[in-house]
Amino acid sequence: MDELLREMITPPPPRRDPARRRRLVATVGILGMAALGMTSLVTSAIFTDNDDAGRSGIITGSVDIEAGEDAAFALPPGNLAPGDEVYSPVTVTNAGSLALVYGVQYAATSDAKNLAATLTLDVFAVPAAQCTEAGLAGAAPIGSSGAGLASTATEIVPVGRSLFSSAAEELCVRVSVPQEIGNEYQEASADLRLTFVAEQDPTDPHR
Repeated sequence: MDELLREMITPPPPRRDPARRRRLVATVGILGMAALGMTSLVTSAIFTDNDDAGRSGIITGSVDIEAGEDAAFALPPGNLAPGDEVYSPVTVTNAGSLALVYGVQYAATSDAKNLAATLTLDVFAVPAAQCTEAGLAGAAPIGSSGAGLASTATEIVPVGRSLFSSAAEELCVRVSVPQEIGNEYQEASADLRLTFVAEQDPTDPHR
């Protein structure tokens, strides 16, 4: 009697469905494989590979012009006076493996008094030892600005002076102050920058 009452109060647990359990396990397994497949797909899209088929042995030459620092003019004691000239030697070197042609540009800047507008710039192709007043006697410049220096880059020696590979050329730069300069230019200042422009020799770069 007691067992009958116990069964009525606490019924036995329902029997598990083995087929349903198998379907659940199979479903979980399929979802897990699908997740694994998605991971593999994403991973294979991230990791890539490529192969270089190789190159032929082509080596290019170089064009390298060296002109030292910007031309520095040694001013005479007491600074410049009307009629003074200053001289600066510059060596231009072709440090590349190909012949080149080069030219020279300049640009001048001044303070409010605009001293550069009164100056003259000349470039000579002479050895450094001749870069003096006496050494330039009778020498013709390869470039001249005329009276007044421009503030923007201006060609003074056209591109065309040839330099073989490892060759060098000495130039002399002269800046002149006119004799008739007025008192308004006292304590004025100006800066001059030279730029050497080079390109591969168009006729025979292998000289």
